[in-house]
Amino acid sequence: MKEFFEVTDPEALKSLAIAERVKILELFEDLEPRTAKQIATELGENAARLHYHVKELVRVGLLEQVDTRVKGSIVEKYYEPVAKVIQVKLQLMIEENAQQLSDVMFTPFRTTEKDLMRTLNRFVASDQDVRKEYQNTFAFNLTEFYLSQEERNQLVDEISELLQKYKGFKNEPGRRKFKFFDVLFPLTPADPTDDSEELFEDADDPDKPL
Repeated sequence: MKEFFEVTDPEALKSLAIAERVKILELFEDLEPRTAKQIATELGENAARLHYHVKELVRVGLLEQVDTRVKGSIVEKYYEPVAKVIQVKLQLMIEENAQQLSDVMFTPFRTTEKDLMRTLNRFVASDQDVRKEYQNTFAFNLTEFYLSQEERNQLVDEISELLQKYKGFKNEPGRRKFKFFDVLFPLTPADPTDDSEELFEDADDPDKPL
């Protein structure tokens, strides 16, 4: 698997605006290949519908088949993302379609909101001490600050390095699956003399803020 992949194909760009496909890509945070059936089971989705989205992700080059295993009369195909980090040029999204830009950028928000609501509803329906559970499992931060371009880049690099450390932990007894979502964006216009290229990174890989 490559470290980075830059999306230039409009068809691949459209896939990043479809919540189901973003959720599929998010599953591979542990970098473990999966079959379409395994993906459907983990997401709790209909296998046939999920398989269609997997095929489309392969077709547009965001997923790739990396292994084939034969079990009796069954041939299992294993997939993984084309890269650990999938990036899209902001300029490409603007040129392609303003509505599509909105869809791609807000899809991670929507999928994260759904995941959070499922978790909260599960707590409400349980007989656990919700206050203790909330204190021990949830974390929330909202901060505004002033940064130069260099300081912004340093912050992004430091957060990414920290997340990579914790992404290395395996699914073992005593560990629960957590979702971390962060976004960094400017509230004031850039200096007109600053022509640095902006990059938008896929949600599904939330390791690196905007």
